[in-house]
Amino acid sequence: MELVLIILLPLLFAVLALGLCRHGQWPLRLLQLGAVCHLLLVCYVTLPGRAPDLVSFHGIDLFGLDHVSRLLLTLTSLLFACVAAHSARWYPADRLLGMKRGHGHSLRPGLFVACMLSFLSMMSMVLVARNLGVLWIAVEATTLASAPLIIFHQGPRSLEAMWKYLLICSVGIGLALFGTLLLASAFTGAHELSPGLNLSALMAARHELNSTWFKAAFIFILAGYGTKMGLAPFHTWLPDAHSEAPATVSALLSAALLNCSFLGIFRFVQIAPPELTGFCRTLLIALGLCSLVVAAFFIIRQRDYKRMLAFSSVEHMGLATIILGLGMNNVAYVHLCGHSLTKMMLFLVAGNIYLTYDTRVVHDIKGMFGAIPRTATLWVIGVLLICGTPPSPLFITELLLVTQAPLWLGATVLTLLFVVFCGMASICLDMVMGPRPETPPDSEAVKAAESLCSIPALAVVTVLAMGTALIFFIESSQWV
Repeated sequence: MELVLIILLPLLFAVLALGLCRHGQWPLRLLQLGAVCHLLLVCYVTLPGRAPDLVSFHGIDLFGLDHVSRLLLTLTSLLFACVAAHSARWYPADRLLGMKRGHGHSLRPGLFVACMLSFLSMMSMVLVARNLGVLWIAVEATTLASAPLIIFHQGPRSLEAMWKYLLICSVGIGLALFGTLLLASAFTGAHELSPGLNLSALMAARHELNSTWFKAAFIFILAGYGTKMGLAPFHTWLPDAHSEAPATVSALLSAALLNCSFLGIFRFVQIAPPELTGFCRTLLIALGLCSLVVAAFFIIRQRDYKRMLAFSSVEHMGLATIILGLGMNNVAYVHLCGHSLTKMMLFLVAGNIYLTYDTRVVHDIKGMFGAIPRTATLWVIGVLLICGTPPSPLFITELLLVTQAPLWLGATVLTLLFVVFCGMASICLDMVMGPRPETPPDSEAVKAAESLCSIPALAVVTVLAMGTALIFFIESSQWV
């Protein structure tokens, strides 16, 4: 029952935050306590050698763990704990500066914490789901739990971004539901009992899935969960939601939620009949390459640094999809981990920049090295790491992709990565170099931003250590 507790524990803290602690610092303390308790429970459940029992109900598998869900569950819990620790200091600073600048109201602490913890609970359900129906319900629930967080600052643009997020993701989830139903109709075996939507049973009976029905199901699944994952051309909600949401929420949307959607697609790849492996890989590579092209085009002409990070997420989800399409599953897992840690750090640093300058327009930000040197240093390092500069773990995964892919694909990916690097580096240099602006940032805002660098700095150290360790094992076949 530990897996059920992993889902229910954040909900319990969410109810406490919403019902008992509406004001003051108590909701933020509950956010930290809930995150730490969840992380400790996840570490206990995922200990090497432990195998939590499969949770079933009347023959329907509900929750369980495999090697992929263990990794992503641990990563998600760790990321949330980091964001919770950052939020405890960021929220008061953002609210104080927002009132001083006349930005209006933001979400109350109790509601903010309740939505954050509910979001964690639903993402945990996605990652431990062992039934495709339960997986679909959990993915839809993440949309409902996270939507109120996008309108944190309660402005007209954030309201528009929230409705766009709800509408487009709901359409995508509807397509995923139709694909799931098509899969349920694809079983043609002679067994008395159909595997239904139980993942383990479907994997065992995948040789008996009707090829035509499965092809149709996979197309709808790729479009449906691909929408939530931010794959082009279904990505249109992502730049608005990531840019309008506060930094801590954007960090979770990019670093954790997109991984959950990736898992939804990966589950269907796992149960694909052997004769359709090539078909599935072709679609994955095509959609991943499309995402890379779209991201490169919009990054090179971007003028909003948070939208730049959002399109970077589109790029890396496309890369992960291409890697999965090439059959390098272990490399895809490493790429997701490297992207999540680096992008969490970048969005938190972007939040510090917004606290200081009160704008997301690149041309209005100059001389960061003179005004906020700690934040500027982390920003430059983060941009270099997300672009795959050694010793970033993304350098290793992108190198393996280029060397293992066919020549035409490797050359195309390498060219697009260079375009992305040029675009992001140009934006980064415009922001950190040059003289200070004529009107210097508010000293209180500068102090608040510079004090919020501990979690991003810890993430940088972790990413650098991860990348350095991978370099020593790049020749090992276990990564390919």
